[in-house]
Amino acid sequence: MRDELADKPGLLFKERVLEILLTIYSGENEGKEIYIQYIANKINSPHSYVWLVIKKLEDVGLVESVQSGRVRIIHLTDKGYEVCSHIKKIIELLDRG
Repeated sequence: MRDELADKPGLLFKERVLEILLTIYSGENEGKEIYIQYIANKINSPHSYVWLVIKKLEDVGLVESVQSGRVRIIHLTDKGYEVCSHIKKIIELLDRG
C-alpha cells in the first residue's frame, strides 16, 4: 500500500502524463469521444506509449476505458476529472505569474 501511494506523484507529475490527462479532459469538455490514437496524434507520441500510460492511469483510478468496436474509448473517472480540474487551476495560477 505504501509503495503504491509513493508511485502516484511520480506518475502524475510527468509532462507526457499531464498532456494525456489534459487531452482527455479537454476532449471530453468539447463532447468528443477520446480514444488512444486520438491522444497519440494530439500529443505526437507513439500509440504504444499512450496505451501504457492509460493502463497506469486506470490502475490508479483516474481513467476508465471501454471497448467500442475496434477502438477503446477513454473516459475520466470522477476522481480523474477532479484531478484535472486542480491541474488546470494550478496551470492558470502559474500563468498569472
